[in-house]
Amino acid sequence: MSIELISKLREMTGAGIKDCNNALKEANNDIETAIKILREKGIASAVKRADRSAKQGIVYTVISDDKKTGAMVEVNCETDFVARTEQFKSLVISIAEHVIKSQSQDNILEQKFDDKQTVKDLITNAIATIGENIVLKRAVKFTSKGVISSYIHMNNSLGVLADFECPEEVAKTESFQTLTKEITMQIAAVSPLYITRDQVSQEEIAKEKEIYVKQLEEEGKPANIIEKIVVGKLDKFYSQICLIEQPYMRDTTGKEKVKDVINKAGKGIIVKQFARFKIGE
Repeated sequence: MSIELISKLREMTGAGIKDCNNALKEANNDIETAIKILREKGIASAVKRADRSAKQGIVYTVISDDKKTGAMVEVNCETDFVARTEQFKSLVISIAEHVIKSQSQDNILEQKFDDKQTVKDLITNAIATIGENIVLKRAVKFTSKGVISSYIHMNNSLGVLADFECPEEVAKTESFQTLTKEITMQIAAVSPLYITRDQVSQEEIAKEKEIYVKQLEEEGKPANIIEKIVVGKLDKFYSQICLIEQPYMRDTTGKEKVKDVINKAGKGIIVKQFARFKIGE
């Protein structure tokens, strides 16, 4: 059994060495199957992200004056020292301003930055000057019929870009302005994967159901009880991964959901899409 494989499974699940070893044996060294086995046995309560990186850098957002268009980029470098320099920040701002003006999000590196160079050339020249490897890790651009809002946290290490659809008269209200700030902060803090439960694939739902059933069978629960418990577990699952079903972070009682806060702010407000970039994820 590979020590590296066991270590990776431990990192992803938090399970012990013996449990990881047994799960990998049962799964014929397939790590995804091993994760599923550990979850079914209740040994791994959640899967940790295994793609965390030690890279440094910053996240930056730019929004048009009419708030109809917005862009967000994550640019990585090797050290925190370089990430804090004005030269690196200036480079990131230039890339973000290019993205918001670009007609396509495809092949951004190959797009012309100006008459003399592409975006890739711009970064290559910065690498030569700064002396560290620099990578445009990801970029996103939203165009909205409503309002684009953003939030940047912790020295530009985390950013959120969100698209809100709403009637024009609602967009002008103070409650709506407050709402967009609160929702982008919610996304930053709680990291939802979807907006509504309708966006969760049937495959993902079926996988969760299967895991819950196996867990409950291991506990000796009867079939008629299992069915009812699974419904409750799925509701909790949605409240963790779907933005509008998450408990509102500022409500200490835990009773108010994000959708309740949205409804209070005005009629016809819809979160259409969002992106969340965090350095190292």
